[in-house]
Amino acid sequence: MSKHRTRRTNATARSVNETLVASGLVELALGALSGWPYALAVDDPDAARRLGVRSVGRLRQWHLDLIALGALTVLIGSAVPDLPRRVAWPLAVGAWTNANAFGVLALRPELKEHPLYKASVVASFATVSWGCCGLAAIGVGRRVRAQPKAT
Repeated sequence: MSKHRTRRTNATARSVNETLVASGLVELALGALSGWPYALAVDDPDAARRLGVRSVGRLRQWHLDLIALGALTVLIGSAVPDLPRRVAWPLAVGAWTNANAFGVLALRPELKEHPLYKASVVASFATVSWGCCGLAAIGVGRRVRAQPKAT
């Protein structure tokens, strides 16, 4: 390591993972809560429309993405110790922005064609891609380093 770069302490690395897990748990909770408006939209579409829901399909996607990405975030933060910030933060941010992009479309489906919406979705996917590729590199690298060396 260079003299300008200091090694993260175990406590700092644990804190990054704990923050990732907490973020995933909150996202999972929001996913559970989003089941209520989805259930309303399925049971009483007129009532949901009065509340501003214009796309039940997008509402379902939002609900499921919050649950899936929240659960995956918890899993990653729990299963892969000592994640560097450069991997953990993009995963957390991307999990939230990817899922919530569907929430926006549940209320305003026409925004799908708006350049700002499109740019934000591309940025969100790039963020998640960066985090997931970094996660894969860390996981594979750790497994390779853990293998006994052939003599």
